[in-house]
Amino acid sequence: METLEDQPIHNLLKEEQIPQNKITIVGVDAVGTAFAISILMKDLAGVLALVDVMEDKLKGEMMDLQHGSLFLRTSKVVSDSAPRFRD
Repeated sequence: METLEDQPIHNLLKEEQIPQNKITIVGVDAVGTAFAISILMKDLAGVLALVDVMEDKLKGEMMDLQHGSLFLRTSKVVSDSAPRFRD
């Protein structure tokens, strides 16, 4: 009779390709953040880019999503502030 030590370890997860596309979300208010979380949870993008004019909120949301994405397959969450246009 074969024991557990004799059986090879099998990878039960399918080895799928991580998407190589980039999705950009403009605005990290409640709706933008909800979209970002949905995109991360569904593995729709290899890179998720966030853009907003409020730099402090943008940095905080990006860091929250980066920390959470450690448990997901999305490879990168990046951000940049949008330029403010003057009249």
